[in-house]
Amino acid sequence: MKDRLLLILNPISGRLKGVANEEALCQALGSRYEVTVMHTAARGDGTRIAREHIASFDAVAGCGGDGTLNEVMEALRDLPPEARKPMLCIPAGTTNLLGDTLCLPHNVVAAAERLAAGVAHPFDLGRINEFCFGSVASFGAFTDSSYATPQKLKNRLGYGAYVLGGAKGLFRLQNYRMTVECNGETFTDDFVFGGVSNCVAVGGIIRFPDGTVQVGDGRYEVVLVRRLKSLAALARVMRAVRRRDYADCPEVFYTQADRIRLTADKALPWTIDGEYKGDIAQADIEILPAALQLVW
Repeated sequence: MKDRLLLILNPISGRLKGVANEEALCQALGSRYEVTVMHTAARGDGTRIAREHIASFDAVAGCGGDGTLNEVMEALRDLPPEARKPMLCIPAGTTNLLGDTLCLPHNVVAAAERLAAGVAHPFDLGRINEFCFGSVASFGAFTDSSYATPQKLKNRLGYGAYVLGGAKGLFRLQNYRMTVECNGETFTDDFVFGGVSNCVAVGGIIRFPDGTVQVGDGRYEVVLVRRLKSLAALARVMRAVRRRDYADCPEVFYTQADRIRLTADKALPWTIDGEYKGDIAQADIEILPAALQLVW
């Protein structure tokens, strides 16, 4: 007897790949699951649908961008651990950081086929104040590109829309005075960017060496870029980003941690899994080890 799968699909993600391939998706997943599809129509629908229906299913799948997957994760996070169901993440957004981290194909049908043959693995969930995140929580330069770029432009230009939005930010970088408490160390500095990530990249630009990111090791990657005081400083950061090696770049603070507190002198906008979540002055971030079971 097949397991019952609730497929929560965002019909406007990415290039409309999810809804265009809905029948093929169901066929690919149908080799293992009895699939029921429900569409999101507004922000927050993924959380609402999962909360209302998850008890009737053996597993849940999200098909959309990182924001859609975040909504399903939020519903699972709020359940008692014994009531949380395994989750399949089908990447159909513009950047799909989580899908890249799990080495899933960019084609949604191929990804569904891979997931239908997958097994459940422990997955660490992040929490920033009252919000959860599975990919990235970030502030500063480039991070507003995902929510500031209209969906139609994202769909037409794909990743180029993010690059265009981020490139504009180079000419109007804002500095944030912030106190950092992490791994027993406390310091204050000015930062143009910061991110806490469980994915292969943060901010869509800063990437990590192959094999560094482990989604179930109880730690997230922490990257903070200090105020760029000269063109030489910018050149050092760009060189470090190209090499994916931040050890010899004084402008970049990089570490792994299971918790961090970032306190700014005033509230600033944060992006969580690609969506703007409001202005936050003090961000208490911690990792919830093996909070979810992700199938891949």
